[in-house]
Amino acid sequence: MDAHTSSRPRKRRAINACANCRTSKVRCDGNRPCQRCDRNDVACQYFDAVKDENVLRIERLEAEMAALRQQLSTRQMPCRKTSSSSDHPSVTVADITPRSPPERNAVGSAVDVGFITWEQAARWFQSFFSGSQYLVPIFCERYDTLTSVSSRSAVLFDAIVSIGCRAEEGFNTTIYRQLQSRVRDHISNLLINTSMPSVEDIQAIALVAAYSENGFLLVATALRFAIQLDLPRAVDQLIAKGHPRSRPISGDDQELYRLSRVWHGICNLELFFSLDGGKLPGLTLHTSSRKIRSLLNHPERTAVDIRLLSQVELNLIRTEAYAKIVRRNGDDFLLQETESQVQSTVENTCVELSLWLEEWTNIVLVELAPHQRALALQNLHIQREWAMMTLHLKAVASSGIENVAFMTEFQRDFIRKAKDAASRHLQYMLQSYTSTPDSSPASSTHTIGSTYLSTFRWTLDYVWAKCAVSVLLVLRLAILLRDPAASVMALLRDAHRVLEELKTVTVGHIACFQILQTSIEKCEAALREYSVEQNHALETMAASQRGGGAAESEFQGYVPREFMFEWDFPGLNLKHMPVGWQDLFVNIDSLF
Repeated sequence: MDAHTSSRPRKRRAINACANCRTSKVRCDGNRPCQRCDRNDVACQYFDAVKDENVLRIERLEAEMAALRQQLSTRQMPCRKTSSSSDHPSVTVADITPRSPPERNAVGSAVDVGFITWEQAARWFQSFFSGSQYLVPIFCERYDTLTSVSSRSAVLFDAIVSIGCRAEEGFNTTIYRQLQSRVRDHISNLLINTSMPSVEDIQAIALVAAYSENGFLLVATALRFAIQLDLPRAVDQLIAKGHPRSRPISGDDQELYRLSRVWHGICNLELFFSLDGGKLPGLTLHTSSRKIRSLLNHPERTAVDIRLLSQVELNLIRTEAYAKIVRRNGDDFLLQETESQVQSTVENTCVELSLWLEEWTNIVLVELAPHQRALALQNLHIQREWAMMTLHLKAVASSGIENVAFMTEFQRDFIRKAKDAASRHLQYMLQSYTSTPDSSPASSTHTIGSTYLSTFRWTLDYVWAKCAVSVLLVLRLAILLRDPAASVMALLRDAHRVLEELKTVTVGHIACFQILQTSIEKCEAALREYSVEQNHALETMAASQRGGGAAESEFQGYVPREFMFEWDFPGLNLKHMPVGWQDLFVNIDSLF
């Protein structure tokens, strides 16, 4: 052996023998107990050597990795079950609807901790189901009862009770603010500590989103949780089964329809915020009118579901039209061929909206009880006119031209149609129960208060905003189009009626109520100036060719802060500033 080899340090082998074998200097097999100790019936003891620091660190990392793998496999188990449903039809609905662990609800509801009494909770819970469930249609009165919800989910129970409290006690009352803060704490705890949400968690988040500022963040969270629970698969499974009303319904079928209702309700909120809230669409809803209407035949379908499904179908029509308008319009909006494409899209969408109204009117007349039809039909007409108004204004807005005086006749025609739709929208809002909703707005009678506006004590901030902006737009468009003063005055009287109706149902401070009041006041001042100009017969032609005075300019420039940052309603940037030879030296930037 050479010197180089002999100088190499000798490698130490790990000691794997037990104490007895090491003392006797015999081979040990390393088992615990080893074969020799077991044969001699003696205690087999091992003395672990002190491990190197690096070895200890590696062992700790291996233990942490094993724990993470275990958690990951636990989370993926529901996904594996749902993904194999097509191969194993025996998978039940319980795989899709996990319940909250007991520790999640350890905080308890507002009643459990003594914050409110059971009598208060029952009254506010009943108030919620008297109005709010029509606006956030993700509940069923037969299933979501007071005792059922309180036993299933503290966060959902407190969310429902808080909205009922808002309707009964007022928006700015201390008790409502305290309940609202408690619900926020519930949801914060849920978002931090929940790995697998329940259906009740999703319902609570969606409900709070509907009544919150910047609710699109919570809607996105509810949408993410719904996809995590694979609710779209539940809808597909429900539609694929078929459900004639004569066939007995199982518990699984009832649960599938409940999941379908929650999914469509969340998608409808998402569509609201993407169409009128200015947010980017969070999903593409892969469905059709046939699939939506197939759910009408299910035995679990309620009157609230008819309202929900009709809204989903309407918003799908609007989404498709908006996508075509944005895709077909760029810098070439003023070219004739582009105008013809936009006109074709708008005309086809108007036909779709008319068919939608006719077909769902027939469904309401056949499926709903007589006492439910009036409000349902009124809502269909209001929604259709809102869709018509925003469709035409969206098409004009895509051109980038804000000054009506510089628009082509094609664009002015779209603004006239938007104003007509806004005028009909205003008339339908004022109809009462004694009116016939399928008649023309002008022929309606008003022996009692407005049916639609009487529900505003429960309504969403989104619906408040729609009401305020529709009144603002119909008044502004009438002045921008230089309608006769008598016509504008008639619209102004109707706007005053809306304001007076809302005074009787408004509980507490609502920002949109003040916006509506300010819009009417500014329009009155602008109308006075406008009437003075039109009363001078010699200046009639000149009055129609130049802009109004200071009051009209102020009215044209009035855009509430809420509509600038929280919503994205088209048409608020329109103005009328004609330019003659005497106005060539004005600030050109202000004209566009």
